[in-house]
This record gives sequence, C-alpha cells and structure tokens, in this order.
Amino acid sequence: MYFTIIVSILTNSLEHMDTSKHIGFTIKTLSHRITRNLGQQLRLGHDCPSTAVRSHILGYFAHHGKETVLQSELQQHLLVRRSTMTNILCGMEDEGLITREECLTDKRQKQVRLTAKAKKLCNEHLKLVNEFEDTLRNCLTDEELAEFFTITEKLNHQLDTNL
Repeated sequence: MYFTIIVSILTNSLEHMDTSKHIGFTIKTLSHRITRNLGQQLRLGHDCPSTAVRSHILGYFAHHGKETVLQSELQQHLLVRRSTMTNILCGMEDEGLITREECLTDKRQKQVRLTAKAKKLCNEHLKLVNEFEDTLRNCLTDEELAEFFTITEKLNHQLDTNL
C-alpha cells in the first residue's frame, strides 16, 4: 500500500515538473565537461598533474609575454576569489611550476614567475588547448559560432549590469 502511495506521489510530481531547459544549468554543465575533458587531455603524457586552470595560467603568461604577473591580475583574468587563486598557485608552487615573490612596489601584492619547467610546458599546453578549441569549433557552422558568441556576450553583459 505504501509503495502505491509513493509511486502515485512521484508520478504526480513528474507530471508537474518544469521540463524547460535552464540556461545557467546548461552553461554550468558544459563548462564542467569542457574543464574535465581539457584537463584529461593535458594530463596525458605529462609528469605533473596539470589542470585546465593551470593551463590557463601558463597560457596567460605565453599570450602576454611577461616574465612576472601579479597574483591579482591572474585572479581577475580567471574570475576567481583571492583564496581560490592562492590555493591554485600553492599547488603550482608545490609542483615546481611557479615561484611567488613580494612585489617591490606594493608589499600587499605577490608577483608570480614561471619556472623553467613551466616554460617548457607552455608551448605544449598551448598546442593542446588550440587543438581542443578546434575540436569544439569544428562541430559548429560559422553561423552557429557567430550566434553562440553573440548570445554569450549578451549574457555576460546582463550579468555585469546586474551585479
């Protein structure tokens, strides 16, 4: 008897459940899958357990051609909190990928510098990230890509203005 009641309640609940797709959940799920898949590709054949976030940091150095970057600059680029950035950089320090030093002009800031080991990984990671990007782009038409970027820019603008 209890089983029948439970089945009836669940069936009734499913009939009234909202089945429309949710933008936030869809983006969060896609982001998680991209991060996980990219991380798996980056770890293949490497001695260090690299992640997509660490690869983004290496890529930031490579794209900007800087020897040192402020920790706060990386934090702003990745849109993470200071404590999260500190944890990521601590892991990279433990792996011998970066060093952190006090900023000479502002003692509250930390300067992040890549080690020789990290510099060797930069080009390799950049190549893998570009290949991953190509894989994603190849499943969409030029029109779909243009629409995708238009929509994401609109959503980013909405989020920026509502904060």
